Amino acid sequence: MKYICLLFVLCLFSCKDTESEIQTLPADNAISELITKEDLASIKYADFIADPKVENMITGWAKYNELQSVILDIKAGNLSFFKDNKQIVSTLNFELKSTIPETLKTPLIIARVVAVETKVFKLESAVNLSNPEKEVVLESVKELLVAFSNLNLQMNKQVEKESQQIIKP
Repeated sequence: MKYICLLFVLCLFSCKDTESEIQTLPADNAISELITKEDLASIKYADFIADPKVENMITGWAKYNELQSVILDIKAGNLSFFKDNKQIVSTLNFELKSTIPETLKTPLIIARVVAVETKVFKLESAVNLSNPEKEVVLESVKELLVAFSNLNLQMNKQVEKESQQIIKP
């Protein structure tokens, strides 16, 4: 009986705790290792930038400039803005909509801003999944880049339309 108890105690202490040996990537590194700059560079879409006339009109639109810097970070492969920043993302989207310059506050541009807002939230939720899939994150990134490009295109069209001097006969 002593040998059985001794054998039992020996077996109990010789078992390794396998949970402590499992190495997992920290959450911040997981998304940056999942999505590389090369993956983001391979995304195909029409990238429109704001015309100089539009840039003059949006110089005071701070949240657009902040969103533009976030987009540049995304293109560089940095998705850390979306990781566990739900409040900051929500604030950016709210203030982006509420601070549109009066000269650009048309239904078409507001619709594009709402589309960008939706895609920002979608990307934020895809990045914050416990096990994000590469294809889902890349698709969300592409949708956000396309929505931002469409916003720039619409602002360019709006300014171009306003600058036309059409004389009616």
